[in-house]
Amino acid sequence: MIVRALGTPRNIEVDMTTIYTATLRQNPGRRSFIVEFRHPLRTDPATPGRAGRKVRKGLGTEDARLAQRLVDELNKLLADGSLHSPAARARASGMFTDRVVEIFYDGLESKPEDYRRLRDDELPFPAREEGCPRILFLGAPGAGKTTLIRQLIGAHPTRDRFPATSVNRTTTAETEVIVGADRYAAVVTFMSEEEADFEVRQCVSAALWEAIDPSTPDATIAKALLERSDMRFRLKYALGDWPTQDEDDDPYETQADIDDAAEDATASVSKRDQERLEARLKSHVSIIHAIAAEARWQFEHKTPEAKDMAKDERTDAIQVLGEELDAYGVLVSDLLEDLKSRFDAVEGGAWTKTTTGWPRAWRADADADARQTFLEQVRFFSGNDRRRWGTLLTPLVNGVRVAGPFRPEWSDAKQVRMVLIDTEGVGHKASASVDVPDYVVARFPDCDAIVLMHSGVAPFGYDGGKILEAIGASGHTAKTLIAFTRMDSVRGDNLGSFSAKKDHVFGGVRNVLENQLAKLLTEDVARQMLTHLRDNAFYLGSLQQASPDAAKSELNALLVRLTAGVEPPAPQDARPTYADDLWILAVHQGVSEFRAKWRGYLGLDRDASTSALPWQSVKAMSRRYAEGFDDGYHVRPASNLLQSMSTAIAQFVERPLAWEGAPNDDDKRVILDAIKSEISRELARFCRQQLREKPQPQWQEAHGFSGTGSARRRHHRIEELYEEWAPIPASSGQDLRRIQEFAQDVRTLVGSAVVAALEKLDTKPNPSGG
Repeated sequence: MIVRALGTPRNIEVDMTTIYTATLRQNPGRRSFIVEFRHPLRTDPATPGRAGRKVRKGLGTEDARLAQRLVDELNKLLADGSLHSPAARARASGMFTDRVVEIFYDGLESKPEDYRRLRDDELPFPAREEGCPRILFLGAPGAGKTTLIRQLIGAHPTRDRFPATSVNRTTTAETEVIVGADRYAAVVTFMSEEEADFEVRQCVSAALWEAIDPSTPDATIAKALLERSDMRFRLKYALGDWPTQDEDDDPYETQADIDDAAEDATASVSKRDQERLEARLKSHVSIIHAIAAEARWQFEHKTPEAKDMAKDERTDAIQVLGEELDAYGVLVSDLLEDLKSRFDAVEGGAWTKTTTGWPRAWRADADADARQTFLEQVRFFSGNDRRRWGTLLTPLVNGVRVAGPFRPEWSDAKQVRMVLIDTEGVGHKASASVDVPDYVVARFPDCDAIVLMHSGVAPFGYDGGKILEAIGASGHTAKTLIAFTRMDSVRGDNLGSFSAKKDHVFGGVRNVLENQLAKLLTEDVARQMLTHLRDNAFYLGSLQQASPDAAKSELNALLVRLTAGVEPPAPQDARPTYADDLWILAVHQGVSEFRAKWRGYLGLDRDASTSALPWQSVKAMSRRYAEGFDDGYHVRPASNLLQSMSTAIAQFVERPLAWEGAPNDDDKRVILDAIKSEISRELARFCRQQLREKPQPQWQEAHGFSGTGSARRRHHRIEELYEEWAPIPASSGQDLRRIQEFAQDVRTLVGSAVVAALEKLDTKPNPSGG
């Protein structure tokens, strides 16, 4: 009998007549044991919406008798249907060992662990009230965020190599540095075993896609396995890189590069270990070839409509078949064991682990005179040095927090206290929306300063404008600074002085504010932001040097500004009045913009301003939303909804009908920004719930389509999902109940935010208008 399990968070169909059983297994060449079973509450990719996904989990033991006892317990749990609900976890905990309970129940609820809170428990930030401001760095990849942080903490570019830098995407995990501590400490948090399994499957599936064409070179398959196209999850850091036949001579290599390599030669992987890593990779690629060959055979002999399918549809269908083969699951499990083994090489520190042995966090402490030893430990988790590929744990890390007696070498200050927060670069995919991620916007209220970084040799354009839009719409202009890097490389026949260079690079900001933000928000917001940024712009160069002599004056000015913070707004004896019946127009505008943009992304409307996303990107996004994982993928519907609604609601907030009291323009700006800040804080949570958490069953259905016409069906299902969870008010043909619920939720959110903002400013809210 098939029933819809309403007790589960995913509302999946469960076959109550089937009792699944668990089997004890060992991967070839491994001593540790794993368990394999079909899960009665998790969807099977082969039958979307139906339970029975095949699961392989490590048991965290090499003891055969203990492993068998755990499997026997799991079989009892699998046989008892009354325990097949997340709500039954507490009861199961009294019947079975913690390890069995974790294996069965973890990942069932779409409530991702709060890794920032985990870091807070181990190594809390100093209180902001104690004169330790928190500073958030934003900008496009390669803008120089991490390089500037190196300067601010006095990190030597070759001796310390922390935080890691590169010419492209470097920071993919949150990096937080507490400057001015008495001694060194670090806490590193890791993605869960479920998340790691998901990421590895993404990599193996990408390699499988390439291998479906039997003429694809091994190196191409290996590249797909070891580094995803978005350059976020790089398995090559932990598993090593594919061997190359010849090393090209670099015509631009300097003597300093050669000296740096010789200085750190002891950190390189040994030749013996390198050969072992390469042999493992060749074995993995060989297995992927075999999986692809078997999946091709099954497709050609068991798919009647194969001849009528387009090439991409054929490849997609073969990939789905390959993902269902036992060999695919064994390879994923084997790769996870490889990754898990890398933790064993870490010396020192204390681990927090799950019952199956998967690390959740690592903590280390060191005296003030042990800087090099301490940073050497931390580089295992945050480094990207090619000579250490095959040993680094960087791909599995989702956050690094470090404290220590750091101080900038060029500063005369005896002590500097601040917290520096480095984020992932914004806007790295030309084909995707560059809206600021919702998890970054959510950090705005908790920071005392926001530093927007931009390379002086690159035009300041649309991407930078979207960041300024998010800042302006959320009311955080007053705490924002802009720092232009690589000013030592800004040259031109029309630039005769440094003042001319500054005017040249800032001109792009002025252009964006006057022609982009003035239309998206209001002219008043754009003018105020222009004035503020002109007074809070810093022009930096020579940051890659250990001693940036030319930049010392500007760096010191920046440091003074960062540590000064922003004075809290004075209490206001005024409040805005809004028309209670006009706020729905802002909701209509925000949701309509989001929906129009996504109809363009899905290829359902031809919008000149929005190009259709590749179907593979839409499928990859739907898989992440279906699984409940947020790994920073560049296609982010929740972030798009947040940006559209924030901007539209900000326009509403900026245009009150009247003011009670007699505020001047500065007073009005303080009040309006405070209201927008409160709204933004709550709106980020709301958009995540609406498009990530509540519709997870629909995302699972959308991702599950395969075969002929699967992309088109997926796109239409996503549009239906948006119509249900982000409905356009006053739109005909939609569920009026859903529209009413959505509109009322937003209305309550905005009204509560206005009340909270005015209370913080010590002024009374308008009870009727909010």
